[in-house]
Amino acid sequence: MRSHRPNTAANSELDMVNPLILRGVTLVTNGSYQEGFSLLDQAIHLQPNHSDTWYYRGDALANLDRHSEALESFDQSIAIEPNNADAWVFRGVVLIHLERYSEALESCDRAISLQATNREAWTFRGAALQRLGQYKKAYASYQKATQEK
Repeated sequence: MRSHRPNTAANSELDMVNPLILRGVTLVTNGSYQEGFSLLDQAIHLQPNHSDTWYYRGDALANLDRHSEALESFDQSIAIEPNNADAWVFRGVVLIHLERYSEALESCDRAISLQATNREAWTFRGAALQRLGQYKKAYASYQKATQEK
C-alpha cells in the first residue's frame, strides 16, 4: 500500500536529498572521501538541518586533511544534535590534529558524559592528555578504552 503525500516542493526536495545523503555516506564509509564530500555538500545546501549529513561531511573533510573545515562540520552536527557522542569524539580528533589539545579533551569528556562506554572517546581523551603532558591521566584513559565493550 502506498502512502499518499501531497506533491509539495518540500517533499520533492526531501526525495532529492535522501539519495544524495545515502550515496555520500556510502562513499565516505568506503574511503571515497572527495566524492562523498561533494554529494554531502550538495545535500546540505538542499537540507541544512540534518545532523548526520554534517557529521559525515566532517568525516570526509578530516580524512582529506581539511581539519578546520571538518571542525566546522562537526560543530554544526552538534548544534543540531547536541547528544551525538560520536560527533563530540571526532570533534576532539580534529582538534588534536589542529593542536588544540585542551579543547580536544573537553570534547572527549563531553562524549564520555553522553556515552561512558565509548572506546574511541577514551582513546582520544588519552591522546589529548598525552599531548598536554598529563601522562598518568592519559594512561588511565587508555586503560579505560581497553576495558570498555
